[in-house]
Amino acid sequence: MSIDIYHDNLIKKLFAENQIAGFKELWELKTPWFEEPNYRRNGWSGVIKQAFIYENGQAGFIFIKRQENHNHKTLLHPIKGVPTFRREFNNITSLEKNNIPSLNALYYGERKVNGKRQGILVTRSLEGYQSFEQYAADPNHTDKALWTKILQQGGIVVRQLHDARFRHNCLYPKHLFVKAENNRIDVRLIDLEKLIRLPFSFQARRNDLSRIIRRFDPLTKV
Repeated sequence: MSIDIYHDNLIKKLFAENQIAGFKELWELKTPWFEEPNYRRNGWSGVIKQAFIYENGQAGFIFIKRQENHNHKTLLHPIKGVPTFRREFNNITSLEKNNIPSLNALYYGERKVNGKRQGILVTRSLEGYQSFEQYAADPNHTDKALWTKILQQGGIVVRQLHDARFRHNCLYPKHLFVKAENNRIDVRLIDLEKLIRLPFSFQARRNDLSRIIRRFDPLTKV
């Protein structure tokens, strides 16, 4: 069984224009690792960053996350589990449907080779963004009024998440990304492998807020 899911027909066309026909080409790209493979769960998972030409000839980058036998057990798949990137792709799609800003998922693919399940998740690179953690530590950021607005916008995004009954389950300052330019502040949520949806919004708030509060001190030093 194999899976090939493109965000839309435009993305499929752009992949072809970038000489990427599908899973095989993405898997075999020789680009150096952006994040070295992490070996756990009886498998591995790593990330590369690849140049990409978007619509209207706009140059940019994509992140290609590849994994093999890196699975997460679920109620429906309690023994073999499902690839963690499938779970992340589904979570990104769910947030998009609820108008909650996160990553832009372009493609998800899956196949089995010699009994090993391989998965690929492709997302658009967040060029010009920094994590809240990086932003707070950057000595060039001295505008406290702007930082206050960024924190407020971060709070709005997190509230959107919780009002929709999603719990991030790993909500730290390094998982909130921001781009502030031309009086516009854009905040995105990343690292969505552990995201779940709960029956009530208060369940989502409880654990997430306690996590980010524990890591909040560095964010007040700007």
